[in-house]
Amino acid sequence: MKPLISSNLRARSEHNQSKPKLMFFGDPHGDLDPVIAAVERFQPEAIVLLGDIQARRPLHDELRPILDLTEIWFIHGNHDTDSDADHDNLWGSELATRNLHGRIVEIAGYKVAGLGGIFRSKIWDPRRPIEEAAFQSSDAMRRTMKREERWRDGISRRHRSSIFPNDYLQLLRSQRADILATHEAPSAHPHGWRVIDELAEKLGVQLVVHGHHHRSIDYVGEGLMTTAAPFRAFGVDMGLHLAWPRDEPGPGESLQDILDLATQVFGAAAQAWLDKPHELLDGQTPTAFAVGGGAGRVRSILIAIQHGGVV
Repeated sequence: MKPLISSNLRARSEHNQSKPKLMFFGDPHGDLDPVIAAVERFQPEAIVLLGDIQARRPLHDELRPILDLTEIWFIHGNHDTDSDADHDNLWGSELATRNLHGRIVEIAGYKVAGLGGIFRSKIWDPRRPIEEAAFQSSDAMRRTMKREERWRDGISRRHRSSIFPNDYLQLLRSQRADILATHEAPSAHPHGWRVIDELAEKLGVQLVVHGHHHRSIDYVGEGLMTTAAPFRAFGVDMGLHLAWPRDEPGPGESLQDILDLATQVFGAAAQAWLDKPHELLDGQTPTAFAVGGGAGRVRSILIAIQHGGVV
């Protein structure tokens, strides 16, 4: 018999889920239904898409059901220049002015900095000094190209999702910010970059949140960064979201405490339960939902099960 959690528990879980000011969404890759569903359910003040959007129609058409429900912002990812349609449905959309790349904007009470795209060694290998980059800006690259090599009289479409040194320096020299939204990851990720850390530290942000790697990661919770780090960092998986400010675990509670509680409830089957998509968690796994800001909600479900909730 399929487990069901009582409507009483559903009501308590909904009550315990605080309304987020901001929601960050991992790479949609053309599927924006989870974004629409989450906004309709949680009613955040604003959202930020973390790149690789690949809208199948102009972005404002794809997100029309929520245009009046929340403020929409985005950064682009490397796959947003895979085709003419990927490019045009984003940069040709009525929401094109909501691209955070290379600037800082106050959103839902937070100053949010954005750095879209990825590092490509043909432009700039960030392991090398920035002065050694092949091209400091897209204009510098364009000037080296023959007319027949250009795309729409500019640089190639592909490199319109490359990070140029000037993009990075523009942010590095900017005012302070609270949050840095990037497509690339910080150095704590196996495929991350120290220059992302340096940018975050220079801006003085509290939070770095990124997409690109298709995995939800709480860098502190997974032991990849310490609580003494100058900022918190999270990766957001494809189709999932991170709510901010987070619905943090209770005082002294960590994600390890969630695992410990699950072990008390399920014993050896705890990890399997945590890794299985759950209908009351928007189809996310309890682990991903907790990492995305819903640890309190996961805990409330576990407590209800532990103390005889109808399941």
